[in-house]
Amino acid sequence: MPSHLIFMIGVKAMRMRYRYVTYRSREGSQKQLEQHYRQLLDEALRQGQQSILQQSITWRPLTDILESAELIRVKIELAGMREEDIEVTLYEDALVVSGERLDIHEAQEGLSYQEAQIRYGPFRVEVFIPRPFDHDAVIARYENGMLSVDLPKLPAKKVEQVHIQGIVKQE
Repeated sequence: MPSHLIFMIGVKAMRMRYRYVTYRSREGSQKQLEQHYRQLLDEALRQGQQSILQQSITWRPLTDILESAELIRVKIELAGMREEDIEVTLYEDALVVSGERLDIHEAQEGLSYQEAQIRYGPFRVEVFIPRPFDHDAVIARYENGMLSVDLPKLPAKKVEQVHIQGIVKQE
């Protein structure tokens, strides 16, 4: 596993067209708005560019962090991924999970989105771990679209109080 961080220097800017739309009647405004929205979405998807819903910027999958006396468990929802496309990196005080989910249906001719809610492209999850954990005993499992990483805690260091002694005067 690599022991370095990769930073995204910049994000490709998208040129977006916009329109100012007014609705004159109250009765049909909801229907007109929905129709206008569908037209804009269809147009964006037809242009072959990624729409606002599918930008190529890094996204963060849904993540749960659980803790017991013995371990910290990080669960990440990564449906549709292959195990070899997920990278898990451990740092002294952090867990970083990254990869890329590809849209395998995007290239099929004749298909167009009616609704687009699933995130595709590069993803990254960074979890700060507030307690020391045993790096050698970490277990990562990927099953049914869920990645689960168990980080066993190290025993807490013993806290001791130090008695302050007064200065002894010598005569």
